[in-house]
Amino acid sequence: MSQGETVFITGIASGLGLELARRFHAAGATVGGCGLLPLEEARELLPPDTHYLSADVADSQAMHGAISEFAAAVGTLDIVVANAGISMPKASFPDFAAGRRVLEVNLLGTVNTFGPALDIMRIQAHGQLVALGSFAGIVGLPGMAFYGASKAGVLHFCESLAADLKPHGITVTAIAPGFVATALTRNNAHAMPFLLSPERAVDQIYRAIRRRRARIVIPWQMAIVAALLYHLPRRLYLALMQADLLGLRKP
Repeated sequence: MSQGETVFITGIASGLGLELARRFHAAGATVGGCGLLPLEEARELLPPDTHYLSADVADSQAMHGAISEFAAAVGTLDIVVANAGISMPKASFPDFAAGRRVLEVNLLGTVNTFGPALDIMRIQAHGQLVALGSFAGIVGLPGMAFYGASKAGVLHFCESLAADLKPHGITVTAIAPGFVATALTRNNAHAMPFLLSPERAVDQIYRAIRRRRARIVIPWQMAIVAALLYHLPRRLYLALMQADLLGLRKP
């Protein structure tokens, strides 16, 4: 990324969002973002001069205000990363109330982020929208109905937008990580093949953003697994998941 670019990241004060903020800041970008932490707590974590606003991505009005305020302060909006996301405990019979919150944050949070960003980028006639999907959005993994549905929605949303917006100078990038060692996965009791550290994950996410990839699954080993599972006949896939040969079910 060249110096002078402006980047807005949701969920900026923790996990991958925080690592991305540090990476963009080190590259000379003007960085801003939002999260649920109070301003003083976030400032202790974020790089110097980060434009931080406390806002819930599930609140469309709050997101419109946060992104508009950042763009007005810095003069342009080059990259927006819809990173904020939550999960929930794996269960065969999910908690539907908790599941709705997952959909609100992961899927509608991306919608609420891209909407005001696109209003600005459309006028500029340039920009890049980035969203964090998941390997769980490519195939239906056991015990992850709501999380997987939210991330599948993100991936399809981005793919449609990528086709629509490219002629207007706006790039859309969807990144689907496998398992990353963050707070979201810390309490997982199942196997997590090809587990990435946050630093390695951000290395690959950052490269994907720089290369303006339309969609990428990381790491490459998980991309191969995802492709194989996606193309299996569904009866065979369900039998594989029920037999738990990959160790993805909660013991």
